[in-house]
Amino acid sequence: MTVAAETKTREHERIIFKGGLRDFAIALLIMCLLGGVIFSTVLRRVAFIEIGYEIRQLEKTESELLGLKHELEIEKAMLSSPERIEKVARSRFGLKEPEPGQIRVLP
Repeated sequence: MTVAAETKTREHERIIFKGGLRDFAIALLIMCLLGGVIFSTVLRRVAFIEIGYEIRQLEKTESELLGLKHELEIEKAMLSSPERIEKVARSRFGLKEPEPGQIRVLP
């Protein structure tokens, strides 16, 4: 092989290597971008599912608290009834009906 043919072969190998490296870099960049898109899509989906679970848990808690609120409203109504207040005042505190002279009407 002559020097000219050897030089030509080396130049041809450099051209192929440079083109191959460039193609490899482009392919690697495309794969990284595609991987990033897939990764972000999976992360969004996982976050969406976690938020769904949290919403269900909060709805369950809300339902329990509404039931408790209803029970407390009933208890409040029972405790604040005039009949019960009068009964407690008479039995626990020994109060009785006022005599007619004990009542004063203010102007």
